[in-house]
Parts: sequence; C-alpha cells; structure tokens
Amino acid sequence: MNYGGNWGMMSGIGPVGAITWLVVVIDLVLVGIWLWQQISKK
Repeated sequence: MNYGGNWGMMSGIGPVGAITWLVVVIDLVLVGIWLWQQISKK
C-alpha cells in the first residue's frame, strides 16, 4: 500500500494549492526562526 507520500496529495491540488503549500511552509520556517531568536535572547 504505497500512496506515493505527499506527492500523491500535492498532484491532486494543482498549481494554486502547491503555491499556497509553499507559502505556508516558508511562513512556518520564518516563525520558527523568529521564535528561536526570541528564546536565544533570554
């Protein structure tokens, strides 16, 4: 039972969904960096 991982889900979304997913991932990375900086300041 191999569903192809995340690629199987992404192929059904289309280009708009892929761009939205990419923006969400970048946003999470930026938030993670910001949180890390806030923690390391203390």
